[in-house]
Amino acid sequence: MHKKFDPFEHFGFLTNRIARLINLKSKPKLKNAGYDFPPSCIGVLADLWQKDGVNQKDLGVSLIKTKSSINKMIVALEDSGMIKRTIDEEDGRNKKIYLTTKGIHFKDKIENAKNEYDELLLKKFSKKELNTSKKILKELYILLSVENTSIEL
Repeated sequence: MHKKFDPFEHFGFLTNRIARLINLKSKPKLKNAGYDFPPSCIGVLADLWQKDGVNQKDLGVSLIKTKSSINKMIVALEDSGMIKRTIDEEDGRNKKIYLTTKGIHFKDKIENAKNEYDELLLKKFSKKELNTSKKILKELYILLSVENTSIEL
């Protein structure tokens, strides 16, 4: 007899669903705050908060997105005044992406949202449990980011 499949026992299922729920719940909050771009674009901003002035290809690699998906995200953020594109002085065929003042200050709003999530989570979990969860997810991300890592079916 086959064991019943329980998707809640799988990291991939859980992390995918959690990410989708966070995006779903963040979308109206962004719109109500006057930001007209999808929550998925926040990944671009997060990368730029760590290192400003990167090219589109590097963002695609970091965010694990196709060239066309990254381009749509960049256009949405540019239209919202969060980023700007400039010609790469080293290679005129490429453009570098930089945060605008608005994009830099948006990080404060994300920190406030993070604090709201933490407050909500602390009602159910201890700080230690949350830190352990973050550590495990970070290590899983690093493990799966290694090029030679694959999971056999």
